[in-house]
Amino acid sequence: MSLAPLSRTVATLMRATFTVPAEDTLLVASARMRENGAEVLPIVDGYFLRGVVTENSLAKALAEGALDTEGVEVAFTSVEPTIHHYETGAEALRRFDELQVGSLVVVDDDRRVVGILRASDLITPPKVASKPAMVGGMATPFGVYLTSGVVRAGPGDFALVTTGIVLSAVLFTATILSTLFGMWLVRRHVSDAVANIATDIVQLGLFAAGFRLLPLSGIHAAEHMVVHAIERGEPLIPSVVRRMPRVHPRCGTNLATGASIFMGIALSTFVQPDELRLLLALVCTLLFWRRLGGLVQYWITTRPPSEKHIRMGIRSAEQLLERQQQAHRLSPNIFVRLWNSGLFHVSVGSSITFAILLGLAKLLHWDFLN
Repeated sequence: MSLAPLSRTVATLMRATFTVPAEDTLLVASARMRENGAEVLPIVDGYFLRGVVTENSLAKALAEGALDTEGVEVAFTSVEPTIHHYETGAEALRRFDELQVGSLVVVDDDRRVVGILRASDLITPPKVASKPAMVGGMATPFGVYLTSGVVRAGPGDFALVTTGIVLSAVLFTATILSTLFGMWLVRRHVSDAVANIATDIVQLGLFAAGFRLLPLSGIHAAEHMVVHAIERGEPLIPSVVRRMPRVHPRCGTNLATGASIFMGIALSTFVQPDELRLLLALVCTLLFWRRLGGLVQYWITTRPPSEKHIRMGIRSAEQLLERQQQAHRLSPNIFVRLWNSGLFHVSVGSSITFAILLGLAKLLHWDFLN
């Protein structure tokens, strides 16, 4: 993307702005307008633009006898100086000339206020480009998948489904091998209780080893590292991304670890009565889910990424930022956010693996899968 201000999107040129709720008075609006340092002030209903007050419209309202205790609606301008965040600097320049104003309110297609643009921003753009409020992602066998909830970048749907297939295949393989090991222990007259514990430990160890050995763990680390770089406003270059942490506090590994802690204690029989055991499970989960989750990320679900993995992450990050700046809406509904999270695709991949394995089990009479 060109760095020339007129060819860049308004999202990369705009600055933050104060907003005033529609129920406020002219007294508050005028104070915010002075603090805003611009000749225009967005008036909002929640996050959405209700109207605009400019210096000219405020002067006109006062000249017509408006009191400073009246609502801001009396000073709304009839022609709103707005522009969409995905339009270019050149389009903003035409808007400035058309309306004969020096400031524009930046909105998305839902009229959500996202910033303000002044004419001077077209000459000296901010050094830090705009970034999504939150970035999520996922490692796939084909590269780093990233999403802001609004837009997606990196590999597509098939890659996300493949992630579910790979993870489920590793888990089912670990389950089969550990079950065979448990059956072997039982044939050696080991008690069922000891055999079950040993089976669980072997299953966990095999899954951990399998995940760590897969290229997916390096791609997973690269995903975390580019997300850290985006959130910190760091340049997306290999030397910088390489210094970012492999562990991320919002990783799904933390949630899985927390669920494992809770279920492991809640389903045990070592503490009685049941109420005390559930309370202990809840307390331990709240205390340790992130700490243990971080350790699991560091030692199992990620490993130092290769240069190839880092380049994958940077490509996806650059693509995400560009698409975010061109998005027509910046706040997706819950269904779009869930779809873009990739969880549905991973679930489909897991279901495919399970269906294939179940078919083989029935064909070969593998009773231990039941």
